Amino acid sequence: MRVEDHSTLHQLIEGYTRHSEDLQKDKEQQIWQAFGTTGAVLITDMSGFSAITKQHGIVYYLSLIMHMQQIVEDCIRHYDGLLIKYVADDAFVLFPDTASALLAVRDIFTRLQALNDELTDCHDIKLAIGIAYGELLNFNNQEIFGDPVNEASKLGEDTASAWEILLTEKAYQNLPAELQQAKDQQDITIGKVTYPTYFL
Repeated sequence: MRVEDHSTLHQLIEGYTRHSEDLQKDKEQQIWQAFGTTGAVLITDMSGFSAITKQHGIVYYLSLIMHMQQIVEDCIRHYDGLLIKYVADDAFVLFPDTASALLAVRDIFTRLQALNDELTDCHDIKLAIGIAYGELLNFNNQEIFGDPVNEASKLGEDTASAWEILLTEKAYQNLPAELQQAKDQQDITIGKVTYPTYFL
């Protein structure tokens, strides 16, 4: 997102780094009041890009992305999910809570596995998943920023293997008791930050 293209944000944030500490706090509060929300961020990542494109080319891989997107969009609608954007073969989705995100993922996995069984001549479409929960900034349902976005991205894109669902501690704690069924819990360090992570 180009900040200057968002008139309200641009007006509030212009000159922020040159303001006094008190004015910075006031501007920050206004931005959070205007754009702040709390929810679960789900980020999906397709596995096998390099190997598949090397063997079959980018057009073939784009056809797999299309199948994935159709299933993702259909499933998230049923769980009050909001598709924010696609970045290459990744989907960024915002849900009201972790349970909705997790149930949507399980539905997505079921649908993908059925499609993989049907399309026997194609490579399997496999997703890795990261889910984080907390406060974030949502700009017109087109771009999201905040710790949950960074955390879900690290888990989904950089850590999870195909068919794995990784949750941050806050996301896991946001689940109702009947869905807190982690297969494993590990402290995962990415860069200089350690994330208590739950594997579902």
